[in-house]
Amino acid sequence: MGIFEPFRAIGYITTGGVPFSLQRLGTETFVTVSVGKAFHVYNCAKLTLVLAGPQLPKKIRALASFKEYTFAAYGSDIAVFKRTDLVVTFTKHEEKVNMLYLFGEYILSADIKGDIFIWAFRGAKPSNEPVGNISLGDKFTPTCIMHPDTYLNKVIIGSEEGPLQLWNISTKKKVYAFKGWDSSVRCCVSSPALDMVAVGCSDGSIHVHNIRYDEELMSFNHEIRGAVTALSFRTDGQPLLASGGSSGVISIWNLEKRRLHSVIREAHDGSIVSLHFFANEPILMSSAADNSIKMWIFDNNEGDARLLRFRSGHSAPPRCIRFYGNGKSILSAGQDRAFRLFSVVQQDQQSRELSQRHVAKRAKKLRVKEEEIKLKPVIAFDCAEIRARDWCNVVTCHMDTSKAYVWRLQNFVIGEHILTPSSETESPIKACTISACGNFTILGTEGGWIEKFNLQSGISRGSYIDGSLSLQCAHEGEVVGLACDATNGSLISAGYRGDIKVWDFKSCKLKSKFNVGKSVTKIAYHRANGLLA
Repeated sequence: MGIFEPFRAIGYITTGGVPFSLQRLGTETFVTVSVGKAFHVYNCAKLTLVLAGPQLPKKIRALASFKEYTFAAYGSDIAVFKRTDLVVTFTKHEEKVNMLYLFGEYILSADIKGDIFIWAFRGAKPSNEPVGNISLGDKFTPTCIMHPDTYLNKVIIGSEEGPLQLWNISTKKKVYAFKGWDSSVRCCVSSPALDMVAVGCSDGSIHVHNIRYDEELMSFNHEIRGAVTALSFRTDGQPLLASGGSSGVISIWNLEKRRLHSVIREAHDGSIVSLHFFANEPILMSSAADNSIKMWIFDNNEGDARLLRFRSGHSAPPRCIRFYGNGKSILSAGQDRAFRLFSVVQQDQQSRELSQRHVAKRAKKLRVKEEEIKLKPVIAFDCAEIRARDWCNVVTCHMDTSKAYVWRLQNFVIGEHILTPSSETESPIKACTISACGNFTILGTEGGWIEKFNLQSGISRGSYIDGSLSLQCAHEGEVVGLACDATNGSLISAGYRGDIKVWDFKSCKLKSKFNVGKSVTKIAYHRANGLLA
């Protein structure tokens, strides 16, 4: 391994668009998820990470798992792993593979052109030659494959164009064609009742269909929640069907009463990719494009679901990150308005989102999305470890916000003080730093104002003003960076117009200044040796 090789993805739970693969080994259930070019395997008992697969040349497009084997499709190839060791690569496809389906002793792979290859998989070592292939033709683009229970050697294939086809994979012949519902098929699942399947369409309709007589039994519609992207039947005796939409909502339908049973509104922040009810258990697992997997349990009298356990990361890219705690953790602020702490050394169960105080409760009360109640995205933050046990030790500046917020990392919560600079004109805060002693924080605004606050009390402790300027402020224009030296002797500030100023920390008086001759967008200061970049 070279010095700058990718080693491990942190805070990456699952790729949007690649469904997970669930399997039972003995008494335990494992879920395999894709994280870009690698795969992770979690134990569902506590969602602990048990395996991290090697990096593949391209992003994973589909996954399947059987016992200790994992099949990962990337580009037009399919890699077969035994735990984390590559056993064989299937390379017959000429186009990108976008589906894998495990079926008894066979694995079916379908590409975007409609070619399906059948690979034998009998215990010892899989062969890299397919045992057969099916060509579906130009006017049939496969979107999903499923095997109806008790139908020997047969699979149903759904299409982008709308029709479905029943194929016998041992004779490679089409047995029957279902005309569909004039809407592209997004997902198809087998039900615990024989001959029954549920089909989800892109127009938001769900059809429960008898495939033996080609008759529709019932249909549901959730147009308002977008296309039906995932379906799963409950198998512990309750007549329920879960459906996931492109809006991130999970709907539970009662098949006996033929109506909506309940809705999990804020299930995910992105389109739902996969749903799966555990065999003979009232537990539903879901994954979505918001970089999370969640487990829901149906254990109350009304039959509603509650969140049992989950793993999640940022649902939008991180804006700023910083090491914390001797490099054992990373503090990360994302465009999804979340402020998170990720563990670098331990597994994902030690990573968490910092609390913004009763967000879910307030959102439910006001009937809005949780994201709308959270603070705006963080644009800059600073942390100090020295007084972490005594009071708040993180300060954050937020997009277009004239207040700064403090956080207590020991309790993973937002602090009680909100820091508001006392300048005459209100302008957004753009820069912040915490002193080496951990007692003070200094804030810089878009209007060129710099002010010092006490972190314990939240009270202002003076402003830095350059008397040579026409306006009463520190810089003409935006303050883009602040830094404090190791002995609380000096404060360094940088203005957007290229002026760097050094102030006496205590008296708030200007000591010296110089201009770099170019506009500055960011500074970094190394406290140990006094170098400024």
